[in-house]
Amino acid sequence: MSNSPWNKADSSPTHSANELLRRLFKASQEYTKVLGEELDVNQTDFKVMEYLMENGPSSPGAIASAVGVTAGALTQSLDRLEKVGHTHREQNPEDRRSIRVVPNPNSVNRAWAEIMPLIETSTATLEAMSKVQQDAVVHFLEQMLLVYEEKVRAYKQDF
Repeated sequence: MSNSPWNKADSSPTHSANELLRRLFKASQEYTKVLGEELDVNQTDFKVMEYLMENGPSSPGAIASAVGVTAGALTQSLDRLEKVGHTHREQNPEDRRSIRVVPNPNSVNRAWAEIMPLIETSTATLEAMSKVQQDAVVHFLEQMLLVYEEKVRAYKQDF
């Protein structure tokens, strides 16, 4: 007998959606791990790369805050990313007393080439749905996002 609250025999739409969401989260985590291995980075380094891909050159402080790591951990991550050619540090042209981390355009393009098929498939899938179906998907995802964000805020307040 399993300790899981999931009844695998339950095929209701609610159960199926919850089971699929759980499997999607698991597959997403596995995909991130595999993509990180393909790019020769660990999970923290991958988060730094994601941040730089979305935001462009940034200060170490901004990256550490966004990724949720200490300055020391970020320094180690940046050293690893530089070693494999994904980033480099340069003097900040807006403030010569500081540096900024710059992503390697080739690394960014390589990562986007891996990620774009997922984005394109999700876009095509949504576009094939009726407006009512699209609205239902958006509503469901918004509600799930609210729950996750609230849980994160609650945990952060406890520490």
